[in-house]
Amino acid sequence: MTIYLDVVLFENVVLNYIIILSTAIISKSQIKLARIILSSIVGGIFSILNYVIRISFINSILFKILISIIMMLIAFQNYNINKLLKQIIFFYLVSFTFGGIAFMLLFFINPKGIIMDGTHFVGTYPIKVAVLAGGIGFIIITIVSSMIKNRINKKTIICELEIFYEGKNKKVKTMLDTGNLLKEPISNADVVIVEKESLEDIISKDILENITNIITGKWIESENVHSYKFKLIPFSSLGNDNGLLIGFKPDYIKIYNDEEVIRNDVLIGIYDGKLSKNNLYTSLIGLNVLEEVV
Repeated sequence: MTIYLDVVLFENVVLNYIIILSTAIISKSQIKLARIILSSIVGGIFSILNYVIRISFINSILFKILISIIMMLIAFQNYNINKLLKQIIFFYLVSFTFGGIAFMLLFFINPKGIIMDGTHFVGTYPIKVAVLAGGIGFIIITIVSSMIKNRINKKTIICELEIFYEGKNKKVKTMLDTGNLLKEPISNADVVIVEKESLEDIISKDILENITNIITGKWIESENVHSYKFKLIPFSSLGNDNGLLIGFKPDYIKIYNDEEVIRNDVLIGIYDGKLSKNNLYTSLIGLNVLEEVV
């Protein structure tokens, strides 16, 4: 069978483009079409090298992983290790999904004239099937991603939090914030962020009204602030790279989500401001806080 490398290159570039675009959508990465096209071309050239150059290293798993890393760096220009790793994982998940769809199409269509060359199916029709599989996979992934986003509504991300401290308790509305990974740096304890107004039933009003004074070391005389054993918790957010929160350790907290979660190893970070403009919630918790340890 005659194999036209230019056709193979073109169709591999198209398939790579679909896979990388799907990866960008799932991983919520910034899309620049020119960089995605360039990354797709690099992947297409690698596919051609598999046919032309018979060197074992080029067909090795390590070299293929290296090419994947290069493709992700070109496509997204992201040098953060965690984000890069996330993009590579999604890239392979999408590739495996498309590959499964392609094999399913080959099973049902059963085209003739397929040649197995090493680890590759060769032939213009099977490659067209792979590109078709990419299109089908892209549609499926887009639909599934949209369904998942629609299911994450206010009922699933907003729940009730109850704080217990020295015989007192207070219930507040809390929002599950997937980006909240705040920890106290010394103890490495998870931090639950709560608006100061929501803590008036368990913390002295004088303390709450002097949060800034406590942070700056201007201890107030009307209350023994040392009895709370406050901790200073550094944090960063948009527009505030060097923020500080006052934190205290409650006896325990209860989170009423799908299941009741109890934690006695977290800190409450007192936030001197508003977390929600419409008061839908007055505290924030991260996903790690939902892991019960008691």
